[in-house]
Amino acid sequence: MKKKKWLPVIPMIILLLIICMEEAKPYEVLSSTIESSPNLTENEITLVVHSLLPIDTDELAKEFIENYMRLNGDRPNQYFELELYRTSLHYKSGKIYDTILCNEKGERVSEVLF
Repeated sequence: MKKKKWLPVIPMIILLLIICMEEAKPYEVLSSTIESSPNLTENEITLVVHSLLPIDTDELAKEFIENYMRLNGDRPNQYFELELYRTSLHYKSGKIYDTILCNEKGERVSEVLF
């Protein structure tokens, strides 16, 4: 009886398919909270990025905020706190990848300015 040479490759193929399926999904918003006053709007948003590969967080923030502004309109002096998780498994286990504070242009800031 001959051993099948491709048999050890099957787990690798399955792992590769799982990674490809995870990478193919865009980011997903799990929760958002908006606090607004006459001169300030603070958005706290939790995102799952669906990526096991390295993430350019500045580019992700800029893309997300551009889409957000296009869909939700303009509010006065908006700031965004984005809490990023790599996968939904990381979210469920509470492993935060990064937290980004940025303005309405998607630029990273260190504090909220009035």
